[in-house]
Amino acid sequence: MDKTRIWILASAIVMIGILALGYFVGIDPQLKAKASTDEQRVSVEAQNTATGLTIAKMKKDFESIEALKAELIALRGSIPDAGELPKFLTQLDTVAAESNTKVTSLTVSEAIPYTAPATSIVVPVEEPAGDADAAAKAPGEPVPAVPDVPTTITDPRITPENFVAIPVDVTVEGDKVGARLFLDKLQHGTRLFMATQISLMPIDDKPGIFTSQVTGYVYVLLRK
Repeated sequence: MDKTRIWILASAIVMIGILALGYFVGIDPQLKAKASTDEQRVSVEAQNTATGLTIAKMKKDFESIEALKAELIALRGSIPDAGELPKFLTQLDTVAAESNTKVTSLTVSEAIPYTAPATSIVVPVEEPAGDADAAAKAPGEPVPAVPDVPTTITDPRITPENFVAIPVDVTVEGDKVGARLFLDKLQHGTRLFMATQISLMPIDDKPGIFTSQVTGYVYVLLRK
């Protein structure tokens, strides 16, 4: 091999090395930087899209803010942050007048702390009167169905420290229609009232007139 070919080969090798060095030193980092920039741009665009959707929802919610404020006021009136028993007594008088009944007695007991409702029930199983083994082997015996238990929904922010129930026992006199109307209005009035026991008894010396006794609770949500 003559010197000319050697120089040509050496020059080619050097040029290939320069090109490779230029790629790894200059071009490849730029390509990686561009790929990283593209990834960041896609991420930013996704965040902007999510932010835009949130802002649009907030704008839509703000359009109904007055209705939400009115609903909040109604809810606070339904479960106030204090006993407000005089207002409740006024409500009872109004409900009695609207249902053509008369309040004859009212008992308001001391408030009790809230306790979360139980979520499980125990289904009693009666033992057969005869031989247990024979009863177990008897064909065609129906198996008692276990009733479905509704899921109890509770809020961890509601605790015995900030939520209390005030027992109320109220008795009214009126005809049967008025007694039912009184109960309906009482449970759908301004102040939330949950009836737990109801009794309706006729009055012997007043034909067509009944004594209706309603036992239940009103509630207070203390705000700190």
